[in-house]
Amino acid sequence: MMPKQFYPDFRAGSVLTADFAKLYDRGVRFIVFDADNTLVSYEETKPSGRILELVKELKDAGFGMCILSNGHKERIKKLAAALGMGFEGDAFKPSRKGFRRVFEQYGVTGSETLVVGDQIFTDVWGASRSSCLSLLVRPISSKKEPPFVRLKRIPEKIFLRKIDKFSECIDLPQAR
Repeated sequence: MMPKQFYPDFRAGSVLTADFAKLYDRGVRFIVFDADNTLVSYEETKPSGRILELVKELKDAGFGMCILSNGHKERIKKLAAALGMGFEGDAFKPSRKGFRRVFEQYGVTGSETLVVGDQIFTDVWGASRSSCLSLLVRPISSKKEPPFVRLKRIPEKIFLRKIDKFSECIDLPQAR
């Protein structure tokens, strides 16, 4: 059996198809987003209109949010500013350090926090190590992924084969 900490609690096709209302009903009040290949592709420098709309909807629904990324701080700073949310760049996920900074800065706990990302060995494992729920989304694009990310995708395939047994799909009904 594969280690549980590498399986997400939830999965969805993308942040745009995830049913965040269902997660709010389950006690999630704060969302920690990964940036690259979760909110934007590695090629994009600005969020799409659909992502901007999603962030507004989530704020209106009562969610607090921030970005926690291993990406370069200056790039993530610009993305966060465009989305109107805070950020932590150069986070070194799956280290707990960045998650602890988020908890302190926003006054939240792991039990009310959802980590949304596209990578098992950074986002999902980091969430598990920090007692947060996790939502794994499919990467936006495999183009322009750095070589070290492409290498991590190889062992991820082992977990993705069994993901249905260990996580709940929360795509909106029309997205299925």
